[in-house]
Order: sequence, then structure tokens, then C-alpha cells
Amino acid sequence: MTVVYGVTWVGGRLQIAKQLRGSIPDDQLWDCSAYVVGEVFRALRQSFAKARGIQDWLSASARKVSLAQRPMEWVTPLGLPVVQPYHKMYQKSVSTQLQGLNMRVAWNPSYPPDTRKQKNAMPPNFVHSLDSTHMMLTALHAHRAGISFVAVHDSYWTHACFVNTMNRICREQFVTLHNEPILSDLAQFLEHKFGDLTYRDNSLEKRKRIQKCKFRDPFPTIGDLELNQVLDSTSFFS
Repeated sequence: MTVVYGVTWVGGRLQIAKQLRGSIPDDQLWDCSAYVVGEVFRALRQSFAKARGIQDWLSASARKVSLAQRPMEWVTPLGLPVVQPYHKMYQKSVSTQLQGLNMRVAWNPSYPPDTRKQKNAMPPNFVHSLDSTHMMLTALHAHRAGISFVAVHDSYWTHACFVNTMNRICREQFVTLHNEPILSDLAQFLEHKFGDLTYRDNSLEKRKRIQKCKFRDPFPTIGDLELNQVLDSTSFFS
């Protein structure tokens, strides 16, 4: 589950090691968990190739923007602006007559973006912004239908007599939202907002390190799921 939240190889190995502990000898725990996490990541990339391609594109886009010294930002389909608040922290030394202290100062928007956090947080934050859009659309249409609606995170509530109506509205708004060209709209926004910026990529050979922010090379392809099937599916939203 944490793959879609940007879990790293290290974090995945620790999760698997926790589940294996007690089942295998401790001196084999590191090697076994390292092997299993590699196989899990490989299987997920093969089974959900297009989804991982989109995730990689979102991360790469945020990395480019961050290396250009700007925090990643976008606008949801309902027009809500989103800015990722992850900036580098710095240490401040405080000396007293008794001792010296090094304190880590919290994120400040005037500091450079934290590229690692900006990159890793982009896929889950973008998906959360779409989920919040879906929730707002469901709430608005529930109000228009004259039914009560309450939500806590991803749990939607209504009176028992209105459950079927809310079920229908929830599905319809999901289909409406995800039939929009969400990724193309995001790429267009990024090109307009950051397309004139350049960034330095030290992972490239020296003569190619200065790059212009481009967001459609490469551009991810989407799958062929027929979204209208959601309207009649047995399971959709829990």
C-alpha cells in the first residue's frame, strides 16, 4: 500500500523485515528482506506498468521544478491551488556558558526546496488532491439532491435511507472527474508556470547538466480502463 505514497527501497525492506521477524533467524533477516523487497518492487512495476509510469513522471516533474529552486505546485480540477511546503532545514548553533547546542530550524519558504521531499511527496499529494476534488464534487451533488452528506478523510456518510443515492452520486462524480484530461492539464500548467526555468542536474555528464524544464518528454501513457464500468461495478468505494 505504501508504494503509492512513495516508499523507498529502504522503507519497504524495513516493513518486510518487520513481518519476517520471528519467522527466520535474525542473522538472515537483512538478506531475506532485501531480496523480497526487490522482488515486490519488480512485480509491481511489471503488473502496474502504466501506473508506475505516471508515478515516475510526477516525481520527475517535481524534481525538475525543485532543482530550478521552486516548490512544486499545481491547481486541482476545481481550481484549488496547491503548493508543496517542503524546504530545506538548516542548523543554527547556540553557545552558552554551559554548553553549545545545534538546533535544526524548521522549514521556511525562503529556504531552497528540499528536492528529495518534493520529489517523493508529489505522487501521493497529487492523488490526494484528486481525491479531495472527488469528495467535494460528491458533497456538492449530494446537496443538490437534497440528501445529507458527511465525510471524514475517505469515509463518506449519509442517512441509511439515502445510501443508494449517495452511492450513485459518488460513482458518477468519479467517472466525470477522471474522464477529464488530468495529466495533460497538469503538464500544460507546469509548462506555463515553469517552462522558462532551467535547472542543474549533477547526475548528468558535465556538458549536459544545465537543462530546461520540460514536462512532456517523456509523457506517460494511460491505460484502457473503461471508466463507465464503475457505474455498475459490484465494488467501488468503501
